[in-house]
Amino acid sequence: MKKTNVRIDITKIIMAVTAILAVAMVGKGFAVSPIIAANNEMAQKIQEDIDKENRRIEELDLALENAGTDEYIEKIAREKLGMIKANEIVFIDISGQ
Repeated sequence: MKKTNVRIDITKIIMAVTAILAVAMVGKGFAVSPIIAANNEMAQKIQEDIDKENRRIEELDLALENAGTDEYIEKIAREKLGMIKANEIVFIDISGQ
């Protein structure tokens, strides 16, 4: 009969250890969950920043391609330098709208 008692004791010990490990893993999962959520949020923001910079690179590439054209030179002269053509009339909107 001693062998039966020993087997029952080992089974109880194995079940107790398994239960303790299961509770510990569930607890650790709850502890790590906010960290995972924060990391996912940070990863999403970084991906948005990457997408924004990729769009900016595309715009700069397009501007670089057009940099030597007459249209681009005229656009820069008008926007940055305030220049106009010889026979143009400039109207300034003072209404603020």
